[in-house]
Amino acid sequence: MTYHQFLNYVKEQSVYELDHPEEYQASINHVIKNNAVELDGICLHKYGEQISPTVYLNPFYEQYLDGRPIKSILNEIVTTIHDDVPKLELPADVYDNYDAIRPQIIYRIVHYQKNKEQLATCPYLPFCDLAITFRWLVHADTSGIASSLITNRELELWNVTVEELYQAARYNTQRLFPHQITPLQELLSEYFQEDPELQSFYDSSSPALELFILTNQLCINGSTCMIYDNVLPQFAKQQSCDLYILPSSVHEVLLIPARYEIDEEHLLHLVHDANRTVVSKTEVLSDSVYRYERESNRVSQIENHWNHSWFQGPDLHGSDRC
Repeated sequence: MTYHQFLNYVKEQSVYELDHPEEYQASINHVIKNNAVELDGICLHKYGEQISPTVYLNPFYEQYLDGRPIKSILNEIVTTIHDDVPKLELPADVYDNYDAIRPQIIYRIVHYQKNKEQLATCPYLPFCDLAITFRWLVHADTSGIASSLITNRELELWNVTVEELYQAARYNTQRLFPHQITPLQELLSEYFQEDPELQSFYDSSSPALELFILTNQLCINGSTCMIYDNVLPQFAKQQSCDLYILPSSVHEVLLIPARYEIDEEHLLHLVHDANRTVVSKTEVLSDSVYRYERESNRVSQIENHWNHSWFQGPDLHGSDRC
């Protein structure tokens, strides 16, 4: 089957894997994800329910081409939608009520240039080479987060400003997704306990850099923690120095205390190479490296030695962005 034949087949046959196929309607949705990555997902909408989860089919087609039986693929898709996705009961008019939505408004950072087309349709605030976008959080647990991008249409519907969205999201995101900072060595320790030779290799080959992982407690979209109130200032105070910030993915950033002279070009190469060999396209945050300056309370974008973008922060309120 061609890709489009595969999509049509899954759409037509998936409902028959359910106990009561007459209660569902299947549709294929073309979705623009982070960094303008285009995916196709199937939605099995049950009549009478307000929200229907989507399962993306692109990786399943690759499995089909590799020889996986189509029956097995259909079964996994339906099981994921029917059993693994939480059932959400929401009033039909909840999205029209800003006061009802406000406690669940959160923010997320994305790369500005890679998401420029989508950003033209939604409210956002600039942050170095990134953009702070706003979402309505529908559900969150250890298995994932369900949220909806807030667009200009909602901004007009609710009659609120971008600053009002930011203030709500600023409070909610930190409340709903508390940050955590963990030494990289601590995360690796369990592997070292199982393989002492790995410990010896790491000690002999790793540079003399202290690495810390900053994310949230769900480890999902945790890179946003870099704009939380007081996270960078407090950690820099603990370390008694400035910080380098390496965006390892949308889910976390690496913090490196700038105690010693560090080759910034080397850091840039590390991030660039990781984004092309390890991180999936939808999870890339940026090829840039950032530096938090403790004295001025600023985050600077390091593109090279001659081009720095400054942001007075991480508190956006009343800040001077350029």
